[in-house]
Amino acid sequence: MQRFSGRSGVRTALALLVPLSLMVAACGDDDGDSAPATTAASQTTAAPATTAAPATTAPAEGGETEPAVRPNEPGSACVGSGDGSGEPILIGSIQTEESPAGAFGEITDGAEACFEAINATGGINGRPIEFDPCNDSADPVEGESCARNYIDAGAIAVLGGICFSCFSAPVVDVLGAGGVPYVGGLPVLPPEYEQENFLAITNAGGSASLYANAAYIMQAAAAKGVQADVVEVNANVGAINPTLENRIKLLGGNYVTRIDFDPASADLASVAQQAIDANPNFVSVQTDGPNTVKIVTSLRSQGYEGDIVILGTAADPASIEGMGDASEGLYVASFFENLGTGDSPDAVKFQADMNAAGFDPRKALAATGYAAAFVTAEALFKVEGDITADSFREQVLKLEGIEPLFKGNLSYENATADFVRTFYFIAYGNVIQGGELVSTGEVFNFYTGEALG
Repeated sequence: MQRFSGRSGVRTALALLVPLSLMVAACGDDDGDSAPATTAASQTTAAPATTAAPATTAPAEGGETEPAVRPNEPGSACVGSGDGSGEPILIGSIQTEESPAGAFGEITDGAEACFEAINATGGINGRPIEFDPCNDSADPVEGESCARNYIDAGAIAVLGGICFSCFSAPVVDVLGAGGVPYVGGLPVLPPEYEQENFLAITNAGGSASLYANAAYIMQAAAAKGVQADVVEVNANVGAINPTLENRIKLLGGNYVTRIDFDPASADLASVAQQAIDANPNFVSVQTDGPNTVKIVTSLRSQGYEGDIVILGTAADPASIEGMGDASEGLYVASFFENLGTGDSPDAVKFQADMNAAGFDPRKALAATGYAAAFVTAEALFKVEGDITADSFREQVLKLEGIEPLFKGNLSYENATADFVRTFYFIAYGNVIQGGELVSTGEVFNFYTGEALG
């Protein structure tokens, strides 16, 4: 299976048949292309000092292990249970980790950090998670190859993210037809896209960000006493995801135009000028970090003084630094409140797990991968009997009221027309001030459809 060059993955981070108390951290490297089922253990990470004590599992009559009672309080995300000596559970991931259109490996980093923390504290009721990510390189052929290899290897689930080959349904359809749930992440699929094995975590991801951005734009315009005249600058995904346009119009704003551009283009100054020429007072920039840096700095250097909203893909420290003074006052939505630098119990746990795995917790999208992995693990913990793709799907649909990361606002409903087969929770607003993301509080409730704040 084609992996991101240099990524070693979690694999079976706790060696089989060895008591957890005897585990020591080990590090290896594996750049081979074998299928996930045959991948050897390659990296272990000791549990961070701040990790909550795992729940214990006791053998039931007949010697079978019952599902653990999970901790459900802030700061208890990604905690395992058991001794890690059971059979590994294969979880895959399809991401665009490097490509000319963008690189989003930080989502996989977040998932890997969560799974490492679970494995370091006992696994899923004693079964370690074998996490084997696949880089689609923004190529639909590669994406489908990843999907078919996971099906053949018996993966229980595949985590989504920013997967360019998943921007149209075929890759997700391949997984669905093979009976493997596609969980969470940010596939830019139409919000109404529905199939049994498509289970979105972050409200269809990009679409949810745009819902929150539209809510912010209309709130900001109302506070200023002006009409919202909105121009959307979009890396060629607007045609299949017109969410911002639809929401701005629905909320009574003036959607002026969408400017599509090639993310591989070297001339983004002209894209910025096209936006300025449309005379907006709000510009929504929808692309990755490097291209957002170019467009935002061009907007400001060419005289645009109105508001700019960006996606979380461009809210990482490197992008903010790259924008310099042009980043001041930019708005960005997020699905988790200040996990990367905050001091809440959830933030402390997230940062500890990311640091233990060797990743930067300040990367804006890492939290989405971490959350998708956490939700996946919580469903696995609740399976009674054999863990299969079907038994996993049954449990993930029942999850609700999870306190870690989601403050109890996570629940799965099938009746909301805007986001079918999707988890619903709160989106938060942030503004960049002095080179840092500063939370402005709750901005949108996806379950009720209410604009907040």
